[in-house]
Amino acid sequence: MEKKKISILSHNLSENCLGRAYILAKVLANEFEVEIIGPVQKSGIWVPVRNDIFIVYKQIENFNPFTVLKAIDGDIIYAIKPLFTSFGFGLLCKILKHKKIIIDIDDWEVGFYKNYSLPGRIVNVFRFWDFNNFLFTWIMEKMIPFADFVTVSNSFLQNKFGGVIIPHFRDTEAFDPSKFNREISRKNLNIEQDKKVVMFLGTVRKHKGIDTLISTFDSLKRNDVILALVGVDDAAAKELPQRNYLRVFGPQPFEKIPEFLAVADVVAIIQKQSSLSNQGQLPAKLFDAMSMGKPVISTNISDIPAVLDGCGIIINDNVDELIKAINSILENPEYARKLGVAARQRCIEKYSYEAIRPKLLSIFSNIKL
Repeated sequence: MEKKKISILSHNLSENCLGRAYILAKVLANEFEVEIIGPVQKSGIWVPVRNDIFIVYKQIENFNPFTVLKAIDGDIIYAIKPLFTSFGFGLLCKILKHKKIIIDIDDWEVGFYKNYSLPGRIVNVFRFWDFNNFLFTWIMEKMIPFADFVTVSNSFLQNKFGGVIIPHFRDTEAFDPSKFNREISRKNLNIEQDKKVVMFLGTVRKHKGIDTLISTFDSLKRNDVILALVGVDDAAAKELPQRNYLRVFGPQPFEKIPEFLAVADVVAIIQKQSSLSNQGQLPAKLFDAMSMGKPVISTNISDIPAVLDGCGIIINDNVDELIKAINSILENPEYARKLGVAARQRCIEKYSYEAIRPKLLSIFSNIKL
């Protein structure tokens, strides 16, 4: 029997938004023919997933409606994010080609714009050449009920838009701490063996609390601890202050992420509580750290407290609490080990390929063409 084909629409194949589309494609590709469609910038496919030869990317350089509509030939469309250049084109295919469309929502996109000042939002509305500006994004959010099915990444988004929760998830066989030697990995990455490592992993953005991490280390005053920032692009690196405790690494392919995590003593994911968009965001890098059995410190926002219940430390977004949490892990190795073991077990049970695959396949298998 011929497999159904799924066209996954991503609004940008060159940035970290591709991560969600990629991980969904990896699971669906076992049962369906899958391709990821979207525009690509001069930098090419997003570095972390660029080398995966098992995922088909249909790159659209001349990004106009006719080119996109012609490229979308799947039986089912899976639009990632309620943006015009993903969900909008998917809706056009639903109308013109009578395709079924599922939308996946992993961020509150309008919330990002609500972080802007009022003048900033007004100016953005008049960026008519940007199909994903505030106005078009607001309209797309109102069009969500026209999708045939909705998946979301967390409970905030489910309460707002309905649908079924498909949380972020990871390949816990690839992200397996038993496959990596901490000392060898440190040597490979030129990290001193006698230093303790607090790690941030992911794309540097203002709402991700890098300023809190820097302020914390300025106050921590421990010569035996370094802060490793992994995934920092050139533009973000130029904005970082010069500090002796900083180790900065650029964007890494997915297959290298476990080796970086192997050197960490603790992973800090400090989502800014003042950011409206963070209410609807559950950081995917949380599950990288959990799958590698690392103790995680994160903030009391979104579903993070539920995910880390019993296997991580939840704090408010402030320096004093972060210092206390870091010291509690670094000075208590057995406590750190127990948190890491519990985190990995939680990830295997609830956030692994094996845990998510049946739920995701059921959704697509039950869509009647």
